[in-house]
Amino acid sequence: MNLVYYAHSYRAPDAGVVEFFSELMRSEGLIASLDPPSDHLNSAKPERHLRSTDGMVAVLTTREGGVSQYILYEISLCLRSKKPLLVLLEDVLPEGLVPSRVLQRRFSRKGLLRQVRDHRHAIRMLRSYIGEEPPPNYQPSTGQRMCLLTGTRELPSGLAENIEMQLAALGYSPQPLLGEMAECLYDGTLQEKATGAELAIAFIDSQQNRAEFFLGALHACLTPTILLTGTVDFAFHEQTPREYQARIVDYGDRDGLKRIIDKEISIFEEEYVDLENQDKVARYAQLLIVEGGRSGEYTEGVRSIFVQELYMGDQNINYGQAGSIGRKSTGAITNYDRVWQESKGTLDLNALASELAELRSTLRQKAKTVEEDKALASVADAETEARKGNGPGTLEKLASAGSWVLSAAKEIGVKLATEALKKSMGL
Repeated sequence: MNLVYYAHSYRAPDAGVVEFFSELMRSEGLIASLDPPSDHLNSAKPERHLRSTDGMVAVLTTREGGVSQYILYEISLCLRSKKPLLVLLEDVLPEGLVPSRVLQRRFSRKGLLRQVRDHRHAIRMLRSYIGEEPPPNYQPSTGQRMCLLTGTRELPSGLAENIEMQLAALGYSPQPLLGEMAECLYDGTLQEKATGAELAIAFIDSQQNRAEFFLGALHACLTPTILLTGTVDFAFHEQTPREYQARIVDYGDRDGLKRIIDKEISIFEEEYVDLENQDKVARYAQLLIVEGGRSGEYTEGVRSIFVQELYMGDQNINYGQAGSIGRKSTGAITNYDRVWQESKGTLDLNALASELAELRSTLRQKAKTVEEDKALASVADAETEARKGNGPGTLEKLASAGSWVLSAAKEIGVKLATEALKKSMGL
């Protein structure tokens, strides 16, 4: 089986199309590897993913305002990597969205089954370019994972050293890229670093030519790179999503810079999901319908819901105090007393009750389905238990509230309620 990067829409109306092509790929021996929806993105993450896949299948669907700029950017990354690529475009889209040299096929949303032979042939063509058994990485690194640094010479005194210590604490071997450009042209170690590094951080404000040279080398090698700039009015590229561009930082706020680097590396290290069987494909499509049918915006907890459901949806797996997890399980947590003992130092029940009341008021305005009414009732029961001073009972009632309530809690900023919901769900 070959692993392919699957770039597609997360909108509920496109879930059927996503499921159709992922199942067709699976039937031809291609495993769709994708990133569950998240509100945290950067360019280093898909760059890393492309390095570990054998090719890409991208599905471009029509939407108000044009096609997804996120998918177009992912396609550009694949072209830069020179890996096999198949782009499936809805037949109502204009021409010229991708270069003519790219393997591409049109599909009709209402005629997918009638066109299945054509689509299967296109996938088989992609498979022929990938090959039956792509080789593993030749001579993988045997050393500690590296993070390259470029553009650091003009940073305030001591800042580069602080960043190197931060990277070392995160388990990376920091490797500053230094030297004159003319020398670097013939420096055999530069190519080895650029192709062998796990990650790079580039400060793009540097006025030195060699900083641009190093950045170009990282770009050409598809080294996953986090871009940072201290320019407040940085000129962003209009056609590229902001999430895939540089982060604006304040070099004078060292704690703030540290937090940003920590966050960007955390995003970079997030794992992808591989859809290797039809049951998992169907669950993914169902999740897209449920989550994509709401506001269209994905909160921090949505990705965790996708990953947990896809990896453990049909299993009864015991995770200690988290108990039995999975669609066939009877509850997320089996020992609420234990969870409460571990949490009560940070969860004041009186304050929590007030936040649950605020959350309940918000949910009452949002609830439209029977399931959402049940979730609202769970919050009301939890509020009652909190006012009684019953910590374990509060968590037990919140456990059945679900992801809709968790998303709402984060949206309105009730931090204690959010934390209690996470604890109750074993997140």
